Amino acid sequence: MGDSYKNTKSYYRRMPNPTTHLLVPLILADIYRDYIAKKKFKLFFILAAGIAGLLPDIDIAIGAVMKYIFNLPGSVAHRQFTHTIFIPLIFLAVALLWRKNRQALLLFSMIAFGSFTHIILDMLLQGQIMPFYPLSGISIGISFAALSAKETIVFFTLIDGILLGAWLIHEYAKHRIRDFI
Repeated sequence: MGDSYKNTKSYYRRMPNPTTHLLVPLILADIYRDYIAKKKFKLFFILAAGIAGLLPDIDIAIGAVMKYIFNLPGSVAHRQFTHTIFIPLIFLAVALLWRKNRQALLLFSMIAFGSFTHIILDMLLQGQIMPFYPLSGISIGISFAALSAKETIVFFTLIDGILLGAWLIHEYAKHRIRDFI
């Protein structure tokens, strides 16, 4: 690895990759659809769960835009507002409001599921989150502080490879890869 790469902030990232945040809810929603759901639903809703797995990190984009537009020295605090239990609960409440419309119920339920999965992944793999902020400053989570920066990058990349490989093997065994082409 070149020295210029080692000096970038991305080298020292200690959180799951965006790919992990997309794959985990997508795979779990697919497993739910295949093995648990009595009424099968369209693949669009599985994709919605996967994309919603990226939703809590919207604060990074908002912070960058705010910094650019208003020339602010800092950015919006990452994992503060968007990494609370309230975001998935809001989408779940909207889903329940639309429960008579099966499509809306499924869409908002999948968005709630994907964003909740992101929060759980960050709590388990990244470190501390404040799930009840601003009502409480209590932090919970597990940290991999014992791993070096390079080991952390390898660890999260390995997780992505295992998830994608296992999912593709499952889809191949079920003869359903064509569903995702």
